[in-house]
Amino acid sequence: MTTAKQIKSIMFAALLTAPAAAADRVIQVEPGLWEYSHSLAIPGILTPPDKQQTHCISPKDAKQNLSDLLRKLATGDAKCTVTDMKDTLNTVKFDLACSPDFEGLKITSSGKAAFRYSRTKISGTVFGMMQINQGEDIFLNGVGTAHRIGRCPS
Repeated sequence: MTTAKQIKSIMFAALLTAPAAAADRVIQVEPGLWEYSHSLAIPGILTPPDKQQTHCISPKDAKQNLSDLLRKLATGDAKCTVTDMKDTLNTVKFDLACSPDFEGLKITSSGKAAFRYSRTKISGTVFGMMQINQGEDIFLNGVGTAHRIGRCPS
């Protein structure tokens, strides 16, 4: 939750500590060219809107176990822990705590995240708070969307 990169990860990922049934859950989207964007709002701080970007999803990457996606979130730069996950149909909700180190700053964050997915669209939200070097709480909200726009360029 502390960075835009983390929000992107959340939109495509979710849990190491899930129950066994959720760990076996397969998330599948259509391979091809996807367009995505995200925004992060921190009260009192003007954050520029993110430009839409594209990413090609291969047939191999289009079908993954939820537990594998969550492992990437937990072991990446964001160093996140996912708890209290609820997986209902095409919606995943969970609590998230992260503690990345960023250029010498000690950042901690916690909050709630959710994403909804279909074979051609993903949308997600995060909200919570973060602290930098154990300072005051900073509240934040993030939103991200992604959708398939066609075939990958040759």
